[in-house]
Amino acid sequence: MALRCSKLVVLVLALGVLLGTVSRGFAATVSGVVRDAESGAALPYAAVSLRGTSAVDSSEVALGALGDSEGRYRILDVPPGRYEVRFAFVAYGEQVDSLIVRAADEDTVLDAGLTPQPITTERVVVEAPRLGREKDVQTGVVSLQIEQLESVPSIGEPDLIRTLQLLPGVQAASDVSSGLYIRGGGPDQTLILLDDVPVYNPTHAFGFFSTFNSDAIQDVTLYKGAYPAEHGGRLGSVVDIKSRNPTSPRITGQAMISTIAARLTLEGPLGSNHWLVSGRRTYLEPILSALRRDTPEIPYYNFYDLNGRFTTRRDGSWTELNAYRGRDNLRVEPDADTSFRVEWGNTVLSAAYNRLLSNNLLLRMAASGSEYESVTRASFFNTPFAVNNRLRDFTARAELDWQRQNRAVKFGIEASLFDFQFDQSFNLDEATGFSSTPIEIAAYVDDQWAPREGTSLRLGLRSRYITDGERLLLEPRVSASQVVANGVRVKVGGGIYNQYLQLIATEGFSAADVYVPIDESATPGRSVQGVLGVSWQPSRMYELSVEGYYTDLENLVTFNNNTPADQESFAASDLFYTGGTGYATGVEFFAQRRVGRVTGWLGYTLGWSRRTFDQLNGGSTYAPKYDRRHDVKAVFNYRTGPWSYGLTFVYATGQAFTPASARYRIEDPALGGLTPGARVLPGERNSSRLLPYHRLDFSINRDFTLFGQNARAFLQFFNVYTRRNEWFVQFDNDEPDVEVVKMLPIVPSLGMHFKF
Repeated sequence: MALRCSKLVVLVLALGVLLGTVSRGFAATVSGVVRDAESGAALPYAAVSLRGTSAVDSSEVALGALGDSEGRYRILDVPPGRYEVRFAFVAYGEQVDSLIVRAADEDTVLDAGLTPQPITTERVVVEAPRLGREKDVQTGVVSLQIEQLESVPSIGEPDLIRTLQLLPGVQAASDVSSGLYIRGGGPDQTLILLDDVPVYNPTHAFGFFSTFNSDAIQDVTLYKGAYPAEHGGRLGSVVDIKSRNPTSPRITGQAMISTIAARLTLEGPLGSNHWLVSGRRTYLEPILSALRRDTPEIPYYNFYDLNGRFTTRRDGSWTELNAYRGRDNLRVEPDADTSFRVEWGNTVLSAAYNRLLSNNLLLRMAASGSEYESVTRASFFNTPFAVNNRLRDFTARAELDWQRQNRAVKFGIEASLFDFQFDQSFNLDEATGFSSTPIEIAAYVDDQWAPREGTSLRLGLRSRYITDGERLLLEPRVSASQVVANGVRVKVGGGIYNQYLQLIATEGFSAADVYVPIDESATPGRSVQGVLGVSWQPSRMYELSVEGYYTDLENLVTFNNNTPADQESFAASDLFYTGGTGYATGVEFFAQRRVGRVTGWLGYTLGWSRRTFDQLNGGSTYAPKYDRRHDVKAVFNYRTGPWSYGLTFVYATGQAFTPASARYRIEDPALGGLTPGARVLPGERNSSRLLPYHRLDFSINRDFTLFGQNARAFLQFFNVYTRRNEWFVQFDNDEPDVEVVKMLPIVPSLGMHFKF
C-alpha cells in the first residue's frame, strides 16, 4: 500500500510540473469581472467577445468567453493588437470598450458594469470559446439562478431544494421532506455542496425546509448523473451551491417577512474588500404557545441559520471566506415527569485563495470544515435517556486550472479527515457508542478539449485512498458532445463511482439521521453510469432535450431494521444487509422557455429502479421506495407589468409499500390461550403502490416601491385543490383496519420582500 501511495505522490508532482511547464510562452490574457452597474452584484455567465486585428500578422482575431458563477471571465491567447471588447448579459445593455495589447506576455484586467435594460432586439447573438458552457459537454446538468428560484411557488419562502424537486428525474420523499430522490437513487447518494464543502443534513423543521437561505445564494448547479472527476464520494449525483458574491460599492440590504419566518441580508465594502451577512429565523413561538394552553403536547420549536462571506481582490489574486451555521431546537414537556429535547444542525467554514500564476494557469487552495450534530435529551417518568450523534469533515485541497483557447485541464489533490461520534445512554448507565476517524486522500485530473468547432470531449480520472480498510479506488469519467445540426447537440457520458459513507435515515424525523463509514467488514457501494442525450436549441428562447440513463449498482447496503436499539457494534456487517445489487434506468424529456413574459419548463420521466438482497424478499428483486414509473412536472411564470404569477403542477406514480398478506395470533405456550393482539404477516416486499401523487401550487407577486426602494409582496397557495396525498401505510396489531397516513392539505402563506 505504501508503494501505491508513493506512485500517487509521484503522479501529483509530475502533473504539477507538466502544467507549470506548458503554461509558459503563450499570448496575452484579458480578464475581469462583469457586474450590475447599479447594485454592483456580479452577473454570472455574462458573454464577453473580443474582435480586432493582430499586430503580429494583421490577421482578424475573434475570441470570446463566458464568465463564471461569480462574474469572472478570462480570454486567453490574445496576440498583440488593437481590439474592441463587448460585454453582454440578458436584460442588460451592452458595454463596448477598446483595448490595446502591446506585449505577448501582458495580463490586462478589464472590468465592466452593465446597466439593466429591457430586451428590445429581435435577436441576440452570444459568442463564446469552443469549450462553451459546461452543459454543452456534460450530460444531466441543470443550472438555476436565484431569480428562477424566487419565481416558483413554495411554502412561505423560496426553497432551493424544493425547486430542484420540480425538475425531471428528481423526486421528493413527501410534502414535508427536502430529501432528493434523483434518477432512482436515495437521498444519501447525492452529494450536496455549499461553496465546495459537503453539507450532511441540509434540512430544517424535520425536512420541511432546506438549510439554504435564498438571499445568500447566487446559483445552484445540479449534476443528475455521470458527474465530473472534481467531485466524488456519492453513487449518484451532485448539487453544487454557490454563495452570493458581495460586490456592492455601498452598504445595501434586503429583508423578507412571511407567515413562517423572517430573514435579513446586509452587504457592503470594507476598503477594497466586500462582506455579506445573512440571517433567517422562524417565529412560530407565539402560535405554538397559544395552542399549548389547551394541548400541552404541542412542542416548543424554532430554527435559525446564519450565512457570512468576505472577499478580497488584488492584482491577479482573490480570497474568499465563508461561514454557515444553522440550528433547530425542539422541546416537548407534556407533564412534569416527561420531557423530550432535541437540538440539531450544521456548521460550515471554508477559506479559499485563488491566484493567477501566469496568463493561463490558476492556482486555487482551500481549507474547510463541516459538522453535523444532533443532541437528544429525554426523560420518561424521570428516567433519563440521551443520544449524541456527530460527523465532522476537515478537508484541505489544492487545484491547478490550466487553459488555452480550445483546452482546459484541471488537476487537484485533497485530503479529508472524518470524525464519527455516536453514543447513547439510558438511566445514567455508562454510554455505549461508536467512534472512528478515517482519512481519505483523493487526486483527480479533468481534461476538457474542443478538437474542432462543435465537438467537445471531457476525460477525467479520480483516485481515492481510504485508510479504513486500506482501500484504493479508481474512478474514470468521460463525457463528449457533438453538434450534428443547427442547434442540435448529441451528448454522451459515463463513469465509475464509489460511496464510503452510508446514511441510516429516518424519513419522518431527519434529526435522527446517522452517517456511518463502511468499514473493512463490507465493501463500499459502486455504481457504473451511462447517459445518452440529445438537446435542441432552436433559439435563445427555447430549449428541448431528451436524455436516457442506466446505472448499474453493486455492493449496496440497506439498514437492518432488526438491529436492536442497544446495539454496541457499529461494524457495517452488523448494521446493514450487505452485498446488494440493483439498477436504475429511464428516459427524461425536458422543454424550457427561458425568456419572455411566459417562462418555465415541462418535464416527464419514465423510470425504473430495482434492488436485490439475499437477506430480503426471499432474494427476489424488488422496487425501492424511491422507484417512480411516471413523473410529470410543469412550472410556469407569467409576468405583466408589476404583476407576476407562478404555477406548478406535479404528478407521480404512487410510492411502493409492503402490503399485509395475513393477520395471525400466537398461542401462549405457558397458559394455552392466544396472546392478545394479532400480528401482521408481510407480503412481497414493496409489491403494492399508494395512489398516484398530484398537486397544484399557485403564487401571485406584486412589485412596488417602498420609501423609494424596490419591494415585492407575495401570496402563495401550496396544494391549491387540497388533495391529501398518501404518505405511508401503518398497520396496527390491535386493530383490523389499515391506516393510510396523509400528507398536507392546502397551505396558504403571504409575505413581503424588500431592498434598501
